[in-house]
Amino acid sequence: MQNLKRDQMIHLLETVREGFLAMCDGGQPYCLPFGFVFVDGSIYISMFPRGRKWRCLQKDPRVCFSVFTWNDEGNRWSSVVVEGEMVEVSDLELIRPVVQANMLKMGFNPEGGYLERRMSFYEQALAKPDGLRIMQIRVAHMGGKTMAAVAGT
Repeated sequence: MQNLKRDQMIHLLETVREGFLAMCDGGQPYCLPFGFVFVDGSIYISMFPRGRKWRCLQKDPRVCFSVFTWNDEGNRWSSVVVEGEMVEVSDLELIRPVVQANMLKMGFNPEGGYLERRMSFYEQALAKPDGLRIMQIRVAHMGGKTMAAVAGT
């Protein structure tokens, strides 16, 4: 097993589409899959402000986020584990590059008015107490590993 260099970890965070958000719920681990985007050194996800995950984050904003991938041949895996604090982002000017990066990551063209329609959606969502929220994981620590698969494991 080898440590990933910082640029390798960032590449993984910029290209992998899904990850796992781990929280603590009264001493009990709680983990959920999320789509995400990595922008300017932070991880961003969207969620509705309700349910178990929201209650967990209100009690303790410390989180762990993990991504992993296999190479094209399926004989080597790489992973990144991020620890940090999750905070809500309500400034539309901070949300804009996050939405744009997510559109590009998902293969959508932000031109042709699509970005503006998405931004209008978020502006309306932020005005509602139960509207979709953009959440930022402020990275406190990040580590990554890679390893060739061992036959029979």
